[in-house]
Amino acid sequence: MITTLILLAATATTPAAPATVAPAPAAHVATLDYDAAKALADRDEAGMSKLSADMLRRSQAGVLDRAADSCRTDEAPKSFTVVLELDAQGRATNHWRSEDTGLAKCMDEKLSRQMFYVPQKAPFYISFEVSFTK
Repeated sequence: MITTLILLAATATTPAAPATVAPAPAAHVATLDYDAAKALADRDEAGMSKLSADMLRRSQAGVLDRAADSCRTDEAPKSFTVVLELDAQGRATNHWRSEDTGLAKCMDEKLSRQMFYVPQKAPFYISFEVSFTK
């Protein structure tokens, strides 16, 4: 019992070593606009092998179909593009769209919440170009 009390007394009177806190990294992440994000998506998609590009297209088709089913609207169709920035696990960490129509907003929201492709590098940018024909 005496040993424990001496240890506690010694601990209480010993000044704590100053905590070293590593400085936060500088926030140098530039905010991308839609055009810059689309250019990155075009670059990343163009750099894919044919096999990877085919796999991406198939997975995009499935997620796009599900999003379209959820976003039905009566508004006049207008073409739009949604760009996603994916992390190493395939989660969207950022997203942009070319138009502010109700359909584009809904599709952007649905597409940015679904995991469907795990890229070989991160960040990885992809785009969904949606157009309508009669």
